[in-house]
Amino acid sequence: MNKQAEKLFNQGDKEAAIKLIVADLNKNPKQLPEILQLSTYLVQAGDLEQAEELLARSLEMYKDNQDLLYNLGNVYYLADKFDKANDIFQNLVNDDYAFEAYFMLAKTLDQQGKRQLAIMYALTAAEKSPKDLQANELLADLLLANGNFQESLGFYKTANEIKPQAKYYFNMALCAMNLHQDYQNYLDQSKKLDEKYYLKNEKKLAELQEFIKQGDSDDRK
Repeated sequence: MNKQAEKLFNQGDKEAAIKLIVADLNKNPKQLPEILQLSTYLVQAGDLEQAEELLARSLEMYKDNQDLLYNLGNVYYLADKFDKANDIFQNLVNDDYAFEAYFMLAKTLDQQGKRQLAIMYALTAAEKSPKDLQANELLADLLLANGNFQESLGFYKTANEIKPQAKYYFNMALCAMNLHQDYQNYLDQSKKLDEKYYLKNEKKLAELQEFIKQGDSDDRK
């Protein structure tokens, strides 16, 4: 890794950092750590086309390199090329690359409308890295969207133990509400942590309360 470029990038001078690594790779293109570093910087700078071109070209030198493939899969995902991303992440999962491959495959499958499969891979990602915030959040989100409120509540609690967030408390309230459990404390904590987030999502809460109320009314008929 190019430490000077890393320093420039972290200081916000993304263009200078990218130029520095490009100049270095022009002198010696066979520097895998710098290729990976450059691809990451290009993605963060929003230049997905250049990142894709760099990674595809580099894979001709480093055949089937898993780190290059993983970065290319991320580029495809961000470019909404979900079929291509799926192929890469599925192959990496088959090779048991790392928990990140399971995580990204779950995200890709969800974008493709395959939620049940996405949940399966998100669960594996969370099992492989139980203290990873994003893995627990993704699994909780997928379970909530699928109506698995008890399981979703558990994973939001896990994510919240790692790093408390208004979103987690709010969605814990949604889960608890659907389960006919006490939810007010979750809402209070959500509002306390981030009132803007809470107010932005308050309508969702009111609609759910009304929906549950109607359901309870129908059950009594």
